[in-house]
Amino acid sequence: MKELSLRISTGLIFLVVVIGCIIWNPYSLASLFYVVGVLGMLEYYSLAKTGGVHPQLTLGVVTGSVLYISIELVKLGTLPLAVISLSIPFFMGIFIYELYRKRQDPFTNIAHTIIGIIYIMAPLALLNVFSYEEIVNEYHPEIVLGFFVMLWLNDTGAYVFGRLFGRTKLFPRISPNKTWEGLIGGVLAAIGGAVVISTFYTEFSIATWVVLGLIIAISASFGDLVESMLKRSLGVKDSSNILPGHGGILDRFDGVLLASPMVFTYLMLFVHST
Repeated sequence: MKELSLRISTGLIFLVVVIGCIIWNPYSLASLFYVVGVLGMLEYYSLAKTGGVHPQLTLGVVTGSVLYISIELVKLGTLPLAVISLSIPFFMGIFIYELYRKRQDPFTNIAHTIIGIIYIMAPLALLNVFSYEEIVNEYHPEIVLGFFVMLWLNDTGAYVFGRLFGRTKLFPRISPNKTWEGLIGGVLAAIGGAVVISTFYTEFSIATWVVLGLIIAISASFGDLVESMLKRSLGVKDSSNILPGHGGILDRFDGVLLASPMVFTYLMLFVHST
């Protein structure tokens, strides 16, 4: 009972912080997910070390920070697009610095350092990008808020349908508790949420929101499986215990890390380009 209360309390605080930072202004959104990104990278590098890998923790976080902050400043209109190229020398520096570390498997260390940036920090940076309406460059928290509502509905629907009807294993080698029935329940819940959201945020058509719900549900499910694959390969249950009752940053944001780039791609190709 105590553990359940702790889990519920942490979950409520988590919801209030995320929703509050999204609604408040673009700076609070950017600040929140920058902190999440740094903590997530540190968590990933710590996990990698348990597997005998030695990623470049400091340079990895610095490179990820340069990439994240430059993307945010460009989107806010503070600096020109060219400033994003500042991250390139830092990426190259990862290769050069490894020459001086004299560790075994240098390219494995380099790979995991860069994966921490691409897998965690870059997807979180994209949340800042699609929070803007491209044509008028105005902040629209409804887009990111809708993203998270559909993501959470997917998680809830998958859990409920999985518990009630789950019979057919989805990916037993990676996550033995996940089922096809749970996946379908999550998709239906996300699409249902998309229909409701479309009545409040009418700048996107109902078809656009439904497609976004489908993209989020499927890609978030794969994000969960990818993080499970990571933990299983390292023999750990949770990525950390930073969120009492919920595990670590990667445990809470695993779906975001794959869903965000997919939503960004769809919006850039089929919504903002029209």
